[in-house]
Amino acid sequence: MPQRRSLSSVLLLIAALTNNVHSQQPKSQQPLQPLGDVLHLVLDKDKDQKVTMDEVNSQMTMLEMLFQGGEGAEGEEYRQLLKGVKKAAPKMFQLLDSNGDAKLSKFEMTYMTKFEKSIKKKDGGLRELVRDVFGILDSDGDDQLSANELLEGSKSSDVIAKVTVRLHELFPLRKTPQELEDFVKDTIESIGGVSKESVAKGMAWIDDDGDGYIQRKEVGKYYNIAGTKFLEISKTIKQMGPMMAMFGGMDMGGGGGGGGGFKMDL
Repeated sequence: MPQRRSLSSVLLLIAALTNNVHSQQPKSQQPLQPLGDVLHLVLDKDKDQKVTMDEVNSQMTMLEMLFQGGEGAEGEEYRQLLKGVKKAAPKMFQLLDSNGDAKLSKFEMTYMTKFEKSIKKKDGGLRELVRDVFGILDSDGDDQLSANELLEGSKSSDVIAKVTVRLHELFPLRKTPQELEDFVKDTIESIGGVSKESVAKGMAWIDDDGDGYIQRKEVGKYYNIAGTKFLEISKTIKQMGPMMAMFGGMDMGGGGGGGGGFKMDL
């Protein structure tokens, strides 16, 4: 029986292989490929230029097998990250599938590149989108969000319409804002709506001072944390993805490398 490698040893092996390839290239190293292009390259297992949900699930299974060997805090972090990605993957797939053919083209995957740039660049747009959505949800204008405002906002057609118009301006994932609005409403309905319990759970994660409200500074703090982690993962994918595609699998982790810092105040 083959010996199971630890998560760290697998990542070190991949990094060594990648660095070996780079060392054989001219000193003027080529820039990393865009995130969307690399994801499409890695996920498109049969190389038919389309990514299916089955292919995504297959790669998720491979990652689960890899992370089973991870020990300590590092392994647990990756397992929890993968758990969240796996849960969100079907809806994310549907969101990116702008023409509804149940396959993701290279063009549709460019929205992952756009999302990365929206975080990384100061004028990328995501910071402003988060600020605007906060303002739309803040119905009483007191510069903080209550559980009731979040719950009522998820049920309000007017609020959803305003949010999706802003979302469509930055990420035109559908032909019109109305089509994107319909997708958001269908998604909320498919999960049985937003409950008081789910709102309370989400608020507890962000409400650092425990006062029962979400302030802009608290949203800004967790935006920065999540954004930094996303940029770290995206850089690792861009560095190691092409090599993994050559081996026919996506056996990579999301840490290391550092994706470049950023900071935002809401």
